[in-house]
Amino acid sequence: MSDTVENKELQTEDSVAEEKKQTEDSVTEEEKQTEDSVTKEEKQPEEGKQSEEAEQPEEEKKLDVSKETVVTAEAEPYVVAVPVGERKKVPVWTKICMITVSVVAVVYLAGVAYFSTHFLWNTTLNGVDVSFLSASQAQYAIEKVIDDYQLEIQTRGGETEIIKGKDIDLDFQLSGTVEQTIQKQNVWLWFIDGWLENANIMEASVTYDIGKLNSQIRALDCMQSNNIVMPVEPQLVKKGNEYVVVEGDAGKKPLEYKVRKVIKESISNLMVSVDLDEAGCYAELEYDVDDKAVQDALEYLNTIQDMKITYEFQGGEEVLKGSEILKWVEISKDYEISLNSDDVREFIEQLKEDYEIRGQVINFHTSYDETVEITSYIRSNELNTDVEVEELLSTVDTAMKSGKREFVRGSDDMASVGDTYIEINLTAQHLYCYKDGDMIFETDIVSGKPSTGCATPPGVYTIRAKSSPAILVGETYRQPVSYWMPFNGGIGLHDATWQRAYGGQRYLSNGSHGCINLPLDAAKFIYEHYSAGDYVVLYHLTGTEQAEATPAARPESSPIYVPVPPADTTEAPATETPATEAPTTEAPATEPPTTEPTTEATTETTTEPIPEPVPEPSVEP
Repeated sequence: MSDTVENKELQTEDSVAEEKKQTEDSVTEEEKQTEDSVTKEEKQPEEGKQSEEAEQPEEEKKLDVSKETVVTAEAEPYVVAVPVGERKKVPVWTKICMITVSVVAVVYLAGVAYFSTHFLWNTTLNGVDVSFLSASQAQYAIEKVIDDYQLEIQTRGGETEIIKGKDIDLDFQLSGTVEQTIQKQNVWLWFIDGWLENANIMEASVTYDIGKLNSQIRALDCMQSNNIVMPVEPQLVKKGNEYVVVEGDAGKKPLEYKVRKVIKESISNLMVSVDLDEAGCYAELEYDVDDKAVQDALEYLNTIQDMKITYEFQGGEEVLKGSEILKWVEISKDYEISLNSDDVREFIEQLKEDYEIRGQVINFHTSYDETVEITSYIRSNELNTDVEVEELLSTVDTAMKSGKREFVRGSDDMASVGDTYIEINLTAQHLYCYKDGDMIFETDIVSGKPSTGCATPPGVYTIRAKSSPAILVGETYRQPVSYWMPFNGGIGLHDATWQRAYGGQRYLSNGSHGCINLPLDAAKFIYEHYSAGDYVVLYHLTGTEQAEATPAARPESSPIYVPVPPADTTEAPATETPATEAPTTEAPATEPPTTEPTTEATTETTTEPIPEPVPEPSVEP
């Protein structure tokens, strides 16, 4: 019985299994048929479909549509499915970029998080390296350094010196916290700021013995005189045939006031090291080899060494070479070059002693815009040394500006009157005063009387002396004057209040013994505006004769007391030696007797004499 039941159960299970299999096979067969039909329909031409649709009745079309809809719905899972080999692939570079961006973003955010609580690299705190340290780690590092605090001092040249806190009784207390310093970092730019030097300082309340600190600073090796090397600016030296610039040496000269300041600030901030050179505690060079001042000085020296100035005289010549001029060069600390005026003056004085220029004929441009030739009677020892010194310095400047290297200075140039002088036209009987190139005064005159052999000789002279008042004394006369300025032996410029008129042809009949007679105001003006050594130029110029004389404006009284000369007194001749004596208390002077013009023709000597120098009258007390 039991066997029968078991057999039935087995049969029942077998039948169920068989039915299940048949059902699966049926479903599989239907799916296969459906796929085949769909495939066949897809393969049919589009035109065939259109013709069949046209031949079918409307009702059949509706049925077909519903069938098609049903088939499509059933076949949908198989239509949208795409074979694995035909799926669209993502480009490799896109994947790489996505991975890179992801990694960078992770790293950046990690850096932001990390450096929110840690110091960036390249970071110091009060001179202590705290790169990548947290607040607690940095605090420990600082405290460890402070307990045994000492300041390392880097000096120029690489030497290191130390000042210990215990040697100056150092005591301190930090203000603020390390966390606050970390928070000041810009963590969002950690990837940039980390490459920069970040020197942070926490303020501290520091006390120490100032006296002991000053003693420690003075005891530093770098402050000892035997270790100090003075700076040397770029040097201009001669190498071969030219001057060159040698680079300067900064040396090792500490500036004590800066050293004290920097060390005190470093200790006050508990810095562990300080570089005196970087802190600007040493004297620096003021100039570099390429500075304009240095290069200008170099050009100046190379220009001078190529110069040559030839001084020509009647008895020979003197050549001044650049090598000699270079001995007079002075270079200031600012590289300004000048010539030692004393050395130049000594050279000119030697020229005056060795050579003579007296008798040199020069060309003089007159106030009448005509040039005349005049013999200069200026001796070499009467040359204006200042003028020649300035001329030499001017020649050097000209060489610098023009590029010219050779110059000639003739004796006629040295005899030149310059631009300050007294010009006298003996033909026109007129005088002009020039100062620095400008005419400042003019007046008519009365010169020497030609018929008596006392015609005033032309030429170039200098005022030899000045006296006010003075008395001109000869063998038979005593003539007082208010202003006396000799320029050619006994011939000079002076007032002549006895003359009734000046200019014209008056000198032919009422001329002097050779002196230049002046109205009182004119004599006073010249006396006040010219000095001994100033030039007096006298010449003849045909065609400038004046027919009429200018009446004298006779003053009621002379501004200077003039003693009365004897009644028969005449002016001292140029060839006689005038002298001076104390003024007397005689009555005011009256005009000396004069002679009327004669009809006899008078002629002037064509060859002018060269008077020898005679003693000038001295100034009366």
